[in-house]
Amino acid sequence: AVVSTQSTGTLKAPSSDYTFPAMSRELKGGIKLIRPGFVVVILGGRYAGRKGIVIKSYDDGSKDRPYGHALVVGIDRYPRKITRRMSNKRMASRSKVKPFVKVINHNHLLPTRHHVNISFDTQLINKNAVLDNALRRKARSEAKAKLEERYKTNANPWFFSKLRF
Repeated sequence: AVVSTQSTGTLKAPSSDYTFPAMSRELKGGIKLIRPGFVVVILGGRYAGRKGIVIKSYDDGSKDRPYGHALVVGIDRYPRKITRRMSNKRMASRSKVKPFVKVINHNHLLPTRHHVNISFDTQLINKNAVLDNALRRKARSEAKAKLEERYKTNANPWFFSKLRF
């Protein structure tokens, strides 16, 4: 890193006692950014660019994952645009959501200021459900039902729209 001096306009290296600020997923006041209910954008992997809701955050890691991670429910396939002229059948098919349930490293999550109040059943959607295929299918169906129900109320429209990038 290079430190500039205002008076002369030249650049010089920092002194040996200079310490760089630590990268953190916390604000200066110690507030956690990745908290349950908050919307995150997935940055890496198959679901990169998709939005998700944090169900549970494991900031200190766990035995099997010794790094900060979070259980996230997100949208793999977003609902499509609906117009007034469409039939009810067509509207119903275009309002479908394809969810995913995944445990993701904090480094691959971008926290946002948005919050979504959907109460997911934590008996069905938990870390154990991600490991077993049958439980994962049940967790996805629970997430699908809750997300579609919320989409039809037209609350949180930003969450249900695709990111354009």
